[in-house]
Amino acid sequence: MRLPFCILALAALLGAQEKPAAPAPAPAAPFTTDRSMSMEASATAALLERLHISKKPLREIDLESVLDEFCEQLDPSKLYLTQADLGGFRSRYGKSLDMYLQRGNLAPAFEIHSTFAKRVRERAAFVAAVLADPGLDLNRPGTFPVDRRKAEWAADGSALDDLWRRRVQLDLLAELLGEQLALDAPARPDKAEPADPAAAITPARLAEARERLARRYGKIAGYLEFEAHEVQEFFLSAFARQYDPHSSFFSKQSLEDFEVQMRNSLCGIGATLQDDDGYCTIKEIMPGGPLALDGRAKPEDRIIAVGQSPDGELEDIVGMRLQKAISRIRGKQGSVVRLILEPAGGGPRKDVVLRRDVIKLVGQLATARVFDVPAAGGPAVIGVIDLPAFYGGEGKDASTPTKDVEELIAKLKSMGAQALILDLRRNGGGLLNEAIGVTGLFIPRGPVVQVRNSMGQGETYQDEDPKVAWDGPLVLLTSKASASASEIVAGALRDHRRALIVGDETTHGKGTVQNILELSRLDRNLKSGVKVTIQKWYAPSGSSIQLRGVPADVLVPSIFSVLPVAESDLKRPLPWDAVAPSLKDSPDRSWLRAPLSPGLLRSLSESSQRRQAELPEFTTHGRVLAWTDSRLNRAEIPLALKDRQRERADDLAFRERVRKELEAYVKADFPSRDVKLDAALRQEKDADPAWQKAAKRLSRQRMLLEDENWPDYDIPLREAVRIAADWTVYLAKPPSAGSAPPKEAAAAVAR
Repeated sequence: MRLPFCILALAALLGAQEKPAAPAPAPAAPFTTDRSMSMEASATAALLERLHISKKPLREIDLESVLDEFCEQLDPSKLYLTQADLGGFRSRYGKSLDMYLQRGNLAPAFEIHSTFAKRVRERAAFVAAVLADPGLDLNRPGTFPVDRRKAEWAADGSALDDLWRRRVQLDLLAELLGEQLALDAPARPDKAEPADPAAAITPARLAEARERLARRYGKIAGYLEFEAHEVQEFFLSAFARQYDPHSSFFSKQSLEDFEVQMRNSLCGIGATLQDDDGYCTIKEIMPGGPLALDGRAKPEDRIIAVGQSPDGELEDIVGMRLQKAISRIRGKQGSVVRLILEPAGGGPRKDVVLRRDVIKLVGQLATARVFDVPAAGGPAVIGVIDLPAFYGGEGKDASTPTKDVEELIAKLKSMGAQALILDLRRNGGGLLNEAIGVTGLFIPRGPVVQVRNSMGQGETYQDEDPKVAWDGPLVLLTSKASASASEIVAGALRDHRRALIVGDETTHGKGTVQNILELSRLDRNLKSGVKVTIQKWYAPSGSSIQLRGVPADVLVPSIFSVLPVAESDLKRPLPWDAVAPSLKDSPDRSWLRAPLSPGLLRSLSESSQRRQAELPEFTTHGRVLAWTDSRLNRAEIPLALKDRQRERADDLAFRERVRKELEAYVKADFPSRDVKLDAALRQEKDADPAWQKAAKRLSRQRMLLEDENWPDYDIPLREAVRIAADWTVYLAKPPSAGSAPPKEAAAAVAR
């Protein structure tokens, strides 16, 4: 993307502007601001002020929030700094931080870091003493906050002492109750735990757990040693995120790392990782990656140790900074990495050995299935296309979503498909041109998405191809994880009244576009960059996708509905707004074989809600969602050993109950057949034999309860299939104009 002229003039502007008087110098700190850092800091402030789509001036930034967020970057679990520390930082810098930024002076960041480093050393000494205390009582009642990021800072050092005593007890229990070799059995890991877990906690095991924790805590001070460029990046990113959660600063090292990843010269496990309370936590598993193909890990699982061979030494990474942890996980393509996982839903730890690899395209390719659903007048044939990403390839023969979905539609037509479901539940986005191309398969011509930049200039992207690959009933299956390009497709097809949206209450809600501005364009000696939100995009109706996402016409909640994964869950997201619509009020719909009408939509929704109230599988589904919500969103976790053991036993019993219920549903499932792309069939000839099993696993959103032997029964997908079958019944026996289809016709779809 070409940079606006104002960026090219910034170098002169930054050097020529009148600079405010310098604040009083800060006390000496281990790090000092060099010339490059100074230029990068002032350039970051200027670029965000001038180019961010909000056009927010620096004087409107909450400077105390910058300090708070910087402290949270250093200490995300709020285990080292106190309210007293933060009060001192605010008092010293809360009113003058803008002057430091404009002058490119990072002294506030370095002084705060110096205080943080001192607190880490103090805590390390205190925790060593607590762990060595022979009177430590594992049955001491109490709780510990599940997510310290959401908690308040401890008032002072005494409050931190109490917090760390509880943290040590929590970690000891995690070591004892989650220890893999003592509690797992090779046949059925999910049933391996003894009836009385307390019987396995011997003095010897307790001593071993204390020793492991002592080694871990002994490394924390080393893990939390930051280099000057890392402190700079935390500080400038804390400032950038006052504009929105997606703007940030890239140091030279981070920008180089980003470029290496884009070239795929380093490979990993195929997951998005995040630091949660000192734990390296899996947030997203990428289709086609090593972790997805293995099948045992799930989102929210924690990686607690990493090894570089199947049976070699393991390195404990709890408390390790995320970038250092990632450096242990990533490596050369084909090399081995061993992970010890602590399941988010509780239970024994898992020992997972993977071979690092790039994301295999075959894991991202669209796939399809055909379901035969008993209905009035004979079976309804329903096609389902699962599109996990808006990928792209090079060369005329490369796979693209537009070509692949069109090929699958043709195959589904040849198999007699009467309705089509496009599953976007786990599609986090991808290429804009492919989102436009896929949308164009279902409309003859018309607007797909509008974009507006920071200058207020707008542009509409259109589908120009009059060809329509599918003109019949179309259901889009979405979730809160459907983001970016998925939301473009869903928003466009909803506005064109071309598809019925089924799924979570709304999609992810990210309606912004970022660009990385390399500061070498200002000064060739600078190798860093600033990621700035420069555009917002809008559906053809003119409504922004930002925050609100694309709402469902028929609510069928997924596991994501209870997880805090939406744009609205982030700090300071940009607000929703609207622009003028680009879609005509009454587009020509005579070409449609199955138009959506208010009566049809009402009937399909009512029929689905009746099933969700009556069918046993939705009782199971509701309990699973409630259990997941209770485990992941609870505020505190019990500390007493007996309470944890009771909770573990309850969770295992619940898992087995759900497993048995799903196994019963599988026996009565609709008959189905797989449909694959020619390219996928060719690739699978040379693929690992586990691919057949992996492909089915990849097509389903996995629950926290699941293990590798979990029954393959996707409740939201089954309901979407029933809704599509209802639609075919409606078409076969249409009611009089303007009325809803008869209830008996909709009820004829087999339950």
